[in-house]
Amino acid sequence: MHEITPENAADYLRASGRVPAGRAVEVRTLGGGVSNVVLRVDVAGEPPFVLKQARERLRVKMHWVSRLDRIWTERAAMELLGAVLPDGTVPRVLFSDEPNYLFAMSCAPDDAVVWKEQLLAGEADLAVARRAGRILGTVHAATRGHPALEGVLADTEVFDQLRIDPFYRTVAQAHPDLAPAIDELIASMGEVAPSGRCLVLADFSPKNILVHARGLTLVDFETAHAGDPAFDLGFFLSHLWLKAVRAAWAAERGEAFLSRFTDFEALGRAFLDAYAAAAGPDTVALPDWPQFFVQDDGLPHPAITPSARHLAACVLARVDGKSPVDYLDPTAQGIARTVARRALLPP
Repeated sequence: MHEITPENAADYLRASGRVPAGRAVEVRTLGGGVSNVVLRVDVAGEPPFVLKQARERLRVKMHWVSRLDRIWTERAAMELLGAVLPDGTVPRVLFSDEPNYLFAMSCAPDDAVVWKEQLLAGEADLAVARRAGRILGTVHAATRGHPALEGVLADTEVFDQLRIDPFYRTVAQAHPDLAPAIDELIASMGEVAPSGRCLVLADFSPKNILVHARGLTLVDFETAHAGDPAFDLGFFLSHLWLKAVRAAWAAERGEAFLSRFTDFEALGRAFLDAYAAAAGPDTVALPDWPQFFVQDDGLPHPAITPSARHLAACVLARVDGKSPVDYLDPTAQGIARTVARRALLPP
């Protein structure tokens, strides 16, 4: 495989006939991921586009590898999403280079901002949360039993490599008393009947949601597969909850503390209401989101629904898994660890 870099991308594009010889080309790295090289390409006189190439070894401290051909799973997911979501919600695939595990896609609008950065800055926009909820609810409802799920999207090995093993199994090793609960949660995803499976993105998070004047654009679909929609709900809400902990711990004690914490609780409620309206009543049992924000003793009541257990497990994974979040100090990590453990342990 010819590895593409910012330094050699222009030569690669010219040599492969994607860019005319002599045309000015500018290439810069786009950040955010740990598993791929993602480059923005600006060609004089043409719309910009993005090159994405898979890497086997992920850029984290622990040893973590995944199959290179996961990039074709991502391509299949983008094609399916493009058929069920409004134009512009996902990028369009422009061309593929299979020997080099690479494809090109259209760019998000120039005014696009990563939602994660807005959240970390304390911007709790309910309208964005509602849009995100409608999008995920639409994906789950529109793809339930879809014929496209029988192809490469039926393969869950990459989901295991990038989520189950580095998140759940790693957490079970770090917390042996939680291992039975984690093992049960893993098993439950494999027990979903084929009629209940839908396209599960498994990376639907604020870091992969771009906010712009025309709405939202989603990116990163290499973990997509036919599976249990409860995982997507828990995974997404864990990101909101962790940012709530960060915002609250960074704020002053007292009224300001509670205000910033409950801003994120409201975001989750707005998201879940919109999700439920779009997904319909039969897609998945929703988590009791306010449980994770109770103020009596600072801890939630035990989680009940699978989506709530996924929420707790993903919170713990982002503290003690292979890819911990980088915005929690040790005290905030302790809060997250305590809450997640209580939600996962039996009553």
